[in-house]
Amino acid sequence: MSADLNDLLNDLPPARQAKIAALAEQKIQETIAHATTLSDFRKAMGKTQAEVARELGINQNAVSQLEQRSDTYVSTLRRFLKSLDLSLELSVVGKNGVRIDLPHFLRRDEVAEIPENAVDIPTDAPAPASNKRPGKPAPARK
Repeated sequence: MSADLNDLLNDLPPARQAKIAALAEQKIQETIAHATTLSDFRKAMGKTQAEVARELGINQNAVSQLEQRSDTYVSTLRRFLKSLDLSLELSVVGKNGVRIDLPHFLRRDEVAEIPENAVDIPTDAPAPASNKRPGKPAPARK
């Protein structure tokens, strides 16, 4: 008769169970830190495509296709990561190392949670450049 892994773990002393749980959590965090694809994140969190699909309200094939895309909407990426109990934070980093968080990519209910120091711009930073393009002058009226 083969033993179930959970039965084997439950038979171990509590200190050993705690050590195994801590090592497992450390391994999960290391795997997440080195994840480079959506599939890597999903696997690191111990979820199947079917489980993610259920949480997103889509079919498993759609999760597979999403994981294979090289480009996706921010909102889709946010929903995918949320199904894994992860969150997405976006920021821009300039050549000078200045990091600017992008709170406008948050949903309205998340904007209220943005800390005051979310934008880390030095006081001597230059003003943003205008995004207006020079155009042709308007034709003269007769």
